[in-house]
Amino acid sequence: MNEDFIKYIIAKIIDNANDSIEEQNKSKNDLFYEGKKFAYYEVLDSIKNELIVRDIDLKEFGLDIDLEKTFL
Repeated sequence: MNEDFIKYIIAKIIDNANDSIEEQNKSKNDLFYEGKKFAYYEVLDSIKNELIVRDIDLKEFGLDIDLEKTFL
């Protein structure tokens, strides 16, 4: 697996996370969609933390964003 493929996967996860925000907004108070949105946050936060530990530029992977503000 090369770096470009990893960047692609992360971009897809971010797209899916953004879609989950829209789903949750359409289905207020539905715990399923709230949980789905939280799951994407957890995945992205884990990836972001691994990049930070390895001193890898978050911007290169599209993770130079405030995940809490965006997804919680």
